[in-house]
Amino acid sequence: MKKLFLTIFSIIFIFSIVGCSNKVEEKKKEEKVIKMGFVPLKNSEKLVEDVKPIADYLSEKLGVKVEAFTASSYIGVVEGIGSGSVDFGIIPPFSALLAQKQSSAKPLLTARGATGKPGYTAELYVRKDSEIKTLQDVKGKKVAFVDPSSSSGYIYPGAMLVEAGLNLDKDISYQFSGGHDKSLQLLLNKDVDVIGTFDGVPEKYSKDFPNAVTDTRKLATSDLIPGVMVTASSKMDSELQEKLKQALRDIEKDPKMSELFKKLFNITGFEDVDQNAYKKVEDTAKIMNVDLDKVK
Repeated sequence: MKKLFLTIFSIIFIFSIVGCSNKVEEKKKEEKVIKMGFVPLKNSEKLVEDVKPIADYLSEKLGVKVEAFTASSYIGVVEGIGSGSVDFGIIPPFSALLAQKQSSAKPLLTARGATGKPGYTAELYVRKDSEIKTLQDVKGKKVAFVDPSSSSGYIYPGAMLVEAGLNLDKDISYQFSGGHDKSLQLLLNKDVDVIGTFDGVPEKYSKDFPNAVTDTRKLATSDLIPGVMVTASSKMDSELQEKLKQALRDIEKDPKMSELFKKLFNITGFEDVDQNAYKKVEDTAKIMNVDLDKVK
């Protein structure tokens, strides 16, 4: 009888251990969170709120919770990808190259822009009534760029001015606004004379600034910038990376998600990365005397 009791007790104990172990594993699985990073295109809290449907969509597709993250600067997202605190980012090309260079981050996909091509352009905008007609006229004026690591908000528009013969440190006074919407606001408020940003900014933020379209005009347009890149931390699980790639490719089949990506980021789809296309970004950075190894 005693042996029977011990046998039954042992069986119950073993099943209890197995059950607890399974529950622990399930809990761990439930608690796993994937961080999706974005650069501060606009107010961070508002951006996180706007992209929540994207996070929810990817959570369902990947089988783990996805949360959005926006740093206060472009380099903050790059550093997050490097440390692994951000698992992947949907980030501009210069930031993506920094992440690859500094932490062996993995390029997953390139985004197609509004035209259907994998790229977009940078623009220099002035007010409609401005006397500035040429790039040379920017000499002596106040300029707002977005961030030192922004492709369309600094690297490309700055290079346009340099190639026009201007010395950015001597011929203009400039500041970094921290966001494309903030640069537009500075221009409309007459705090600066020129801004460097991406094409379509006045239309993009016309809801916030109703006079943006009527009161601004383009001064110059850059060469095509390679598309926004989906970049994964080297610490992100490779199986999850593949699931992520497929989930983002499938967005084109989801009308709601397609419309949201187009509305928020002018992204119409994703395709494989042509790393050679991003060589132009490095070349443009050199015009600005920017060394990818030293950007912090």
